[in-house]
Amino acid sequence: MNIPKMPDVSALLAQKISEIQSRLPVKMKGSASISSISFSEELSSSLASSSGTAESAAPVIDASLLTADVKNSRQTRFPLVSGSYESVYPRLSQVQIQELMPRINSAIETYSKTFGLDPELVRAVIQVESGFQPFALSTSGAMGLMQLMPETAAGLGVTDAYNIEQNILGGTQYLYYQLKTFDNDLSLALAAYNAGPNAVKKYNGIPPYEQTQNYVKKVLSTYEMYKALKGD
Repeated sequence: MNIPKMPDVSALLAQKISEIQSRLPVKMKGSASISSISFSEELSSSLASSSGTAESAAPVIDASLLTADVKNSRQTRFPLVSGSYESVYPRLSQVQIQELMPRINSAIETYSKTFGLDPELVRAVIQVESGFQPFALSTSGAMGLMQLMPETAAGLGVTDAYNIEQNILGGTQYLYYQLKTFDNDLSLALAAYNAGPNAVKKYNGIPPYEQTQNYVKKVLSTYEMYKALKGD
């Protein structure tokens, strides 16, 4: 009788970690003793050592690709997962997020200035979209801090939606575009960011979608909160 060979557990674990690494925007450190280090420890270590500047991550943006209703598309699901982003991508702790805040704030300040937006508005959008979770992935496929859909990210020239600088650059550019399209009407611009500009044009105002109406109210309320905290 042939006795089946027992699998090499270390090799299998290494393979799984390699598969997860291919889906993450940070590089996990290699280790000679993989079995002794948890995935969460590797991720925390990688996040703590990650660095970057807003200027160095700027992709080339093709503004002509921004006219389609791709922000809220439900036809394309991010290919790596189904279900909520928590099934694959880790939700960072508040401590980990705080470690990343200097980098997030730097990108917010840089790109808000580039596109003439109030940084507190961009912060409000990020808060409502992802709660400052850089690995956020919605069930519809929206990615990262500002929840860019794959088609939107591609149109904005974003090659890595989980890169903090690229995501904020893309989201800020997209928000600027909506404000320009709707004559700086913030409520309409936010509705377009959430539901797509064609939906806003179709209904000549905020679309009668409960999710979009709640989204606009929540962002405006959060924006006022951030302005009050800043002292404006």
